[in-house]
Amino acid sequence: MILDEYKQSLLIEKHASSATRDVYGREIACFLSYLEDNGLDYSTIGTPGLKEYLIWRSHNGSGDDGSLSPKTMSRVITILRSFFSYIQEERIRDDDPTELLPQNREPKRLPDAIDYNAVQKILDVIDTGTDLGYRDRTMFELIYSCGLRASECANLKVNRYYSTEKKIVVLGKGSKERMIPVGDVAASYLETYISSVRPRILGKTKCAFLFVSQERKGITRQEIWHRLKKYCDLAGVDSKVHTLRHSFATHLLQNGADLRSVQELLGHSDIRTTEIYTHVNTDDLFKAFEKAHPDEK
Repeated sequence: MILDEYKQSLLIEKHASSATRDVYGREIACFLSYLEDNGLDYSTIGTPGLKEYLIWRSHNGSGDDGSLSPKTMSRVITILRSFFSYIQEERIRDDDPTELLPQNREPKRLPDAIDYNAVQKILDVIDTGTDLGYRDRTMFELIYSCGLRASECANLKVNRYYSTEKKIVVLGKGSKERMIPVGDVAASYLETYISSVRPRILGKTKCAFLFVSQERKGITRQEIWHRLKKYCDLAGVDSKVHTLRHSFATHLLQNGADLRSVQELLGHSDIRTTEIYTHVNTDDLFKAFEKAHPDEK
């Protein structure tokens, strides 16, 4: 079945995550069902037929009025392009009917970021007098210090931290590894966590993951989200795990780091993804200008 074969290609050739495969699979299943209901076929449908499908799809969503948001429609087009690229690779057809579809690019949304003091407020409310509290302080120090995604933090292996060099190897999107330097504060917490706290949490249980749960197994990204929400509520700061990652990048650029280095640290395959942080800094620059310039007083 073409859908199963397409999803398998996403895994083997694109190294797509299970979440991505599920989203793409559901969308293509919807598309194939539409084709069947209308007597059409993916091997022969042209651009006009795809445009009619997009019109139909835009009115068959999960919103209150049944419509799809521009963001979701943009994703639908992206998934269709991916599917027909696979169709060409399999030599099922020579042409690509998605080439003439509108780009439908949504405006880039500036990433949320919080200042250093807000980050520190979150970290300071964590009770390091307990093993789990010390684990959490270490974990969020590392997420901020290295700009990690929640999934990257959850998948960290204890043997991929090199204490002498103060570096950690992270498995990012597309199963790509990158080495990231660890800041002095985070490294200090890591040393104590690995040597004392982690062994007490695990007891005699062996676990390859760096951050472990009360159940003596690797912590999940959902638990990381829930733990941070708890501390954000206590600190009175509106933040998420990804906000710490955004803040890491923003603070680096504010302090003179070059864009290419930040790209490597974040694990972005395309520098255009990293460039969005320069807009954040531009906004800060204008605010500082308005505050400091004599003509603005």
